[in-house]
Amino acid sequence: MNNNKVAVIAKKEFFDSIKSKTFLTIFGIFLVLMLVSSVTGINSYDKQLDQYQKSQVENQNSDKNRVFTDFPEPKLTAVVFQEMVTSIGVIGAILAIILGYNTVSGEKERGNLKLILSYPLYREDVVNGKFFGKIGVLILTLAITSILSIACALVMGVNLTGSDLIAIALFMVISTLYLITFLGISIFFSTISKSGTSSILNSFMFWILSTMVITSFSGVVADAMVPTDDTAFYGGKISSTNSFSIVVSDNGETNLSEDGGESTFEKYQKKWKIQNTIESLISPTQNYEQVASAILGNDFVNSLTESDSSQNEIDMFETISGKMSNIITMLVWAIISLVGTYVVFMRQDIR
Repeated sequence: MNNNKVAVIAKKEFFDSIKSKTFLTIFGIFLVLMLVSSVTGINSYDKQLDQYQKSQVENQNSDKNRVFTDFPEPKLTAVVFQEMVTSIGVIGAILAIILGYNTVSGEKERGNLKLILSYPLYREDVVNGKFFGKIGVLILTLAITSILSIACALVMGVNLTGSDLIAIALFMVISTLYLITFLGISIFFSTISKSGTSSILNSFMFWILSTMVITSFSGVVADAMVPTDDTAFYGGKISSTNSFSIVVSDNGETNLSEDGGESTFEKYQKKWKIQNTIESLISPTQNYEQVASAILGNDFVNSLTESDSSQNEIDMFETISGKMSNIITMLVWAIISLVGTYVVFMRQDIR
């Protein structure tokens, strides 16, 4: 591999990508959604913080033997940036697919690929150069997004601590890895497809299957393996065999009553574990959302699957270590795609 040649190809690919009207359109939509998510998250954080402070005052003036009303203090990053997780999971994936769908197939259609390979270049130099160039575009996109989001928070009076900035930085790193995953998948389909149209259709088909379809499928499998009575939790008539209550004792400990609710809750835990396992094995988006949410301090899946989940602050290194399997599973798709691209491109007959 010639690093100088890779750098030249990467530079050309970078500037060609940021000049693309299609990319600029998707980038504009992505940026607007990120800013809207920031403003919405900041307003939501202010409201939740006010409610928390009011509840603290009310609880101090109330009797110790009370129905469970204590809620943890809202975490700034979990509230303000959580909506971005969904936006990046959807619009970010679309942005990465748009960026990579015509990487190879577009060159074939324009007849440029044969000309490029006529130069003293290894085919791996072409793949690496195009891949690195587009990664640069994704890094630039998320860098602009994070800077504007932080600026928006500061303008609206939100004080960010050092730990908040570290969480935001790690969140953007994980988001970059997620977008790289879908970029790799898109480039792979661009390599095996004869046209840009079939490439983008295949890429979007994978995205739909790995997000929407797998979520429905995993839910059906989990329901079949662990049948549960939803009326125990959702507004239906609760019988004495499946009802439950939550009571706070004098020492502040929270306990489930012994009227059948605990076994129902354990069923829901088991059901979520099965569904989460299936989704994590197949869906890069589900893995990304779980890791990003944990970094931001809103680990919803862990709170459902762990019976003794704590509300205490967790060390960021411990958080990353706990989600390492999700990170690896997410990156496996990028690695498989890149290896597949190399294998196919090296053996293709370019005419």
